[in-house]
Amino acid sequence: MIEFLLEEAFKKNSCPICKTVEEQMRDFLFWFERESYHEYSSIKTLFEHSCICKKHKEQIISLKDKLNNTFELMIELEIKQLKKLENSKKPSKIAKSISTDCRFCLEEKRIETHAIDTMLNSKVSLEKYLNSPSLLCKKHLLLVLKKANNSDISREMIKKTISTLDDIHKRIENYFKKIDYTSKEKPSQGEINAYLEALKFFSNG
Repeated sequence: MIEFLLEEAFKKNSCPICKTVEEQMRDFLFWFERESYHEYSSIKTLFEHSCICKKHKEQIISLKDKLNNTFELMIELEIKQLKKLENSKKPSKIAKSISTDCRFCLEEKRIETHAIDTMLNSKVSLEKYLNSPSLLCKKHLLLVLKKANNSDISREMIKKTISTLDDIHKRIENYFKKIDYTSKEKPSQGEINAYLEALKFFSNG
């Protein structure tokens, strides 16, 4: 599944890892909505990493009152845990063992790691990436380079990134030249929107 999603992402003008994570998370949230929001073992897993971040709060809030099924049990488990803290001689010791992670962030991280490993372990994927219009964002480029064992592949990836950034930089330079009052030319759409492509690189996708 990850291999297929990566191949599809290589065809787009964006970060293939970001796209793959986005697609896989959409599936994860779909099945959370269909099944897991009322299933005991899934809710217990959610409770073990129950500090839901702002981003994922906004995504799961679309379930609306269906979430009452989830939070009824979550609150029961939380009260039980807080009573244990309340009755403990050293609440801080128990508090240190309680996760402050977001279950949905952990799932994103798992997908991200799997996508990076899949890409690095496939010569075909690497070749397709290097010849594609897609570009790893800065975060994922660095994560890939940290894991890559092949220095030649790493250099090819860096070369591809430099080439794309050079092109964006030239379009930004042309934009400023053409908005000067002495210029008879108007900026092209590619020059006007060059900052959007720069933003993709610096902001994860």
